[in-house]
Amino acid sequence: MARDTGSILPHPAVFLATFAVTAVAWTAAGLLWSAEAHAFAVSAFLLGLSLGPCLTAYATAPRAQKQRQRRLVLFTGGLSILAPALLAGVSLDLEGFFGALWAGTAGAAVGHTLVSVILGPLVFGRVLCGWGCWRAMVLELLPLRRAIPGARRGAWPVLPYLGLAISGGAAVLASGRSHGLTAALVAGGVYYGSSIGMAVAFRDPRAFCKHLCPSSAILRWTSRPALLRVAADPAACDGCGACSRVCPMEVDVAGAAAGARRIGSGDCILCQRCVQACTRGALRLRWGRATTKDPTPRTAAAPCR
Repeated sequence: MARDTGSILPHPAVFLATFAVTAVAWTAAGLLWSAEAHAFAVSAFLLGLSLGPCLTAYATAPRAQKQRQRRLVLFTGGLSILAPALLAGVSLDLEGFFGALWAGTAGAAVGHTLVSVILGPLVFGRVLCGWGCWRAMVLELLPLRRAIPGARRGAWPVLPYLGLAISGGAAVLASGRSHGLTAALVAGGVYYGSSIGMAVAFRDPRAFCKHLCPSSAILRWTSRPALLRVAADPAACDGCGACSRVCPMEVDVAGAAAGARRIGSGDCILCQRCVQACTRGALRLRWGRATTKDPTPRTAAAPCR
């Protein structure tokens, strides 16, 4: 069957939602700039750009162009998270979150973590990983492919908890010391060094995301009940395995589809590569509760043919 390269206009509500998000974000950017909170103004502007024009371009793009457009959403979204660190030395990552908790204060990192890592995924799943991560925006540009399909077994699935412990420990050790651009650059360098190093070593751009990312340790659990999910029509699936072969997180999409199970519970980053690889229209992004019980998060996926 020939692959459909045409585009289908999304529901008008999508345009209304992206316009509303952009209006709110850019209004906030203007107010923050007037208040001389320039770093956060830039962050809000980039967020509006990512979830407005860039996301609209993705929604209206032909199937063959969708992943390129998704990377634009990912890049602008990632920069919106990175901007406060680069421009004001304020980390929005887990280190900033743990540091604020340790100091007994609130701040931007607390709000960002609550929205993007803890509470937001309960509804929207791991959209941060597929659409707004500042590490992934670089990792997805690496000209690498997995050498051997199939998730690593043994201790690999528990390593993100080690990353979480390291992140919390680093925040505690840095408590009371000087922060700013230097600290942000060091933290960014460590993250990029480890994630790119793992990508090259395993020939897998998402190796860090699967095996060491501290946010992943939390997202695997908070994203399980998400209403936004990739769902399958088992009757339309022919078992070709194309969906599993393109999944960057090594989810056994084909196996879940054939068994009418929820796809990639705790692991799916909603990048929709599987949806676009399916020539039979058996996969699609859906909203609502799953009708089947989710499996436990992050078990090694069986290699697909």
